[in-house]
Amino acid sequence: MAATNDRIKELRLQLGYPVDEFARMLGIHRSSVYRYEGENEKEARDVPISIAILISKKFNVSLDWLAGVSNSMYLDQSSNELTELYETLSEENKKELFSYARYLKAKQ
Repeated sequence: MAATNDRIKELRLQLGYPVDEFARMLGIHRSSVYRYEGENEKEARDVPISIAILISKKFNVSLDWLAGVSNSMYLDQSSNELTELYETLSEENKKELFSYARYLKAKQ
């Protein structure tokens, strides 16, 4: 699997951002982007978790993908939407939803 520095560069290039623009979007210096991408091996640095989370949120990419432990790049927004919807339900409706989900799973 790819390393985090490779994934950051892959994301930046796929989105078509030059280093300066990518750095500006993250609120960091361009030299930090180069360090995180590992362009200069002598000055390469691990990405702080705060920056990884920012990248994940800003570009909708999975932290697992960014860390190189998954090949699923983008976050599945439908699960976020489902979670938000679920949280608005009453306890009774939550139980009913789970009951229906079990029914659907058994039907497969």
